[in-house]
Amino acid sequence: MSWHKYYELEAIRRLRCDGRELLGEYIVITEKRDGENVSLTLEPSIDRSCFEFKVHSHNLEVASPDIVKRFMDTPEFDKASLFLNDETQYDSHYILYGELMKTVCPTRIEPNKKHCHWILFDIYDTVQNQYLSYSAIYQKAYHYKIPIVRQLDTFIPATMDDINNKVSEWLKWCKRHRREGIVGKAYRNQVFFKEKIDLPEKIKIVKPDRVQLPSMPEETILRALQHAYDVVGEKGWKDVKIAMPEVAKQIANEGREHLYTPPHNMFAIYKTTSIEQIRPKNIGVL
Repeated sequence: MSWHKYYELEAIRRLRCDGRELLGEYIVITEKRDGENVSLTLEPSIDRSCFEFKVHSHNLEVASPDIVKRFMDTPEFDKASLFLNDETQYDSHYILYGELMKTVCPTRIEPNKKHCHWILFDIYDTVQNQYLSYSAIYQKAYHYKIPIVRQLDTFIPATMDDINNKVSEWLKWCKRHRREGIVGKAYRNQVFFKEKIDLPEKIKIVKPDRVQLPSMPEETILRALQHAYDVVGEKGWKDVKIAMPEVAKQIANEGREHLYTPPHNMFAIYKTTSIEQIRPKNIGVL
């Protein structure tokens, strides 16, 4: 069995589909504890003569010695070891993920603690290649008396507002009960997210149907007409079939370049603009 790095939790707005992948899914909301992600596995020794317990950190397959020692000093290490050892008898191969608490939590959100514990929050099945449901985790933790993160709520959102309202509701709870935040898990499609109380609340932005650029001023319109005249010449300018396509093109170019809304009455502008206004000053009438 090889170690599996824990799911990279992101805020809902950073999910691949901005949270839409959560719609219609059964979501479990749990508290997020403020500690270190430390996992435990039972793996064959190098010579495969026996099994060995291995401790992993959030990013490293082999946790640092100080993390290993702190974990082994908790009452949960023996319980988790017994659980993994028993499960191998049934050809089950799990990775246990838990939050290794400190006497002083990293964010100082949770109160100081006299004794450190390891709190289970997920189990990964390396045979099925998926995380177990919260109910399955709870059952196993219950039988081995391993503490587990608290389930706060379950719901099936129909809209993004359903999700945002639920997150807002439980973040308020976290502030009252001194928790770092929440974790939401849609186990069916294995999509997880986290939201924390020490991050600014997402402000809903109403996107306009379209951006309304300012109207094109007369001097810019005149410059576009001059460009069109330069292309078609005076003879072409007097032929509406030749002049108007170029007028429309040049006005559109000026609009894109200077971020103006082109006028809708281009033909009227073409007809009412005298040729003296657009003809180059140093060239006489041909």
